[in-house]
Amino acid sequence: MEALFRNAPIMVKNDEVRRGLWDLSRAHRILDMEGQNDMAWGHASMRDPWGRGVWLKRGNLGLEEVFENDYILIDFDGNVLGGEGVRHLEWPIHTEVLRGRPDFDFVVHTHAPWATMFSACTGEILRPYTNEGCWFTEHPPHYMKTSDLIDTIELGREMTQVMGKSEGVFIRNHGLVVGGKTVKDMVLGAHFLEKACRVQLQLGMSGIKHTYPDKAEVDRKRKQIFPQRARDNCWDYLNRKLDRLEGTVGRDKGENC
Repeated sequence: MEALFRNAPIMVKNDEVRRGLWDLSRAHRILDMEGQNDMAWGHASMRDPWGRGVWLKRGNLGLEEVFENDYILIDFDGNVLGGEGVRHLEWPIHTEVLRGRPDFDFVVHTHAPWATMFSACTGEILRPYTNEGCWFTEHPPHYMKTSDLIDTIELGREMTQVMGKSEGVFIRNHGLVVGGKTVKDMVLGAHFLEKACRVQLQLGMSGIKHTYPDKAEVDRKRKQIFPQRARDNCWDYLNRKLDRLEGTVGRDKGENC
């Protein structure tokens, strides 16, 4: 891992940040692997554990191109404190969600295809038709003010207010935003949100009568299906799948970190 960070800004050179950016880089590539890439759009971030701001993927890279040195550190006003590269125009998504949600340390925004289609269905509430929909403690709401870029602090703050206590929010005709306390919760939330949107839209197209469980059953399922050991198992599976895709299975771990 030391070699990968040799040219990184001085402020990344501590183990806590290194480990976080290593995992966050894999999170980008996992979401690409699971179909959420959209050319060079889409980005994830990590709260700086030293209170300096937010580590954000640099611009002009696809999710599958993100590795450990592809980050800039910005403060909560968007000023670049370290790193090289283009700052995403939608940096206020990350600063405002992390400012407004102290329970989150990670945030992702993608144009996942099914979630983006669902974001256009402004009257629809995401329902727990399958286990994936049970992930969310509150229905991800729709932010309706704009379908354009969330490129100002005001828009980012308003979007966060609409998000409320949910783990996710839809930006109208645009995509998803999901947060998590851990990188694995962020990835699983985005992954399950996309799958839940796909199921609901396909059920709607089928014309077949369908139902979903009531709140009491959903609350019970959430506890039974997504305890920490299950979250860890899902994250480990996605990382093994990424290793197979990238051809790193069986190679010495020290060479890859």
